[in-house]
Amino acid sequence: MKNLKYVLGLLLIVFLFPCQNSEAQTVRPRREKVVKVRTAKRKIRRHKRRVVRRTLRRLPNGTVAVMHRSVAYYPVAGMFFIAKKGAYIRTFPPRGFRVRILPRTAVRLMVRGAVYHYADGVFYQPIGEEFQIVRPPESAVVKELPADAEEIDFDGVSAYELNEAVYKLIDGGYEVIEVLDDSE
Repeated sequence: MKNLKYVLGLLLIVFLFPCQNSEAQTVRPRREKVVKVRTAKRKIRRHKRRVVRRTLRRLPNGTVAVMHRSVAYYPVAGMFFIAKKGAYIRTFPPRGFRVRILPRTAVRLMVRGAVYHYADGVFYQPIGEEFQIVRPPESAVVKELPADAEEIDFDGVSAYELNEAVYKLIDGGYEVIEVLDDSE
């Protein structure tokens, strides 16, 4: 017990009154160099123009819902509608969606040797007896765009955006110049 008191007293003196020769050891955390890679994004400016939204209060008689990933799509005259807040709002079906019958307004296109069908801003590609909705092929030329195409400023060029595709006005109609990512 006598020795324990001396040891504790000595430790208190060492901790409370450090000598000049004792140094604290500091550890500096290593800093990792973070390199941010930026992808070049094109500037898109949307003109303040009222966009025509197509909505329906009631569906025509005999309209049957087509289910895709637990969402009911209602095809009416080549366009697709979903139920939202008591009305039916026009929407573009997701890529990968398949239909058995093309809309009456569908036009056949050849782009780089591949066959596509186009109707109201949607591109279809034949797969067996069905038609799958696909990403708009770049350099495809269509005669006209639907009324709900939005006019934008795309890198200083006047263009139109519809269904995540950017169209440029040319002599023969409208050409797909770029397909936008889902994140934009």
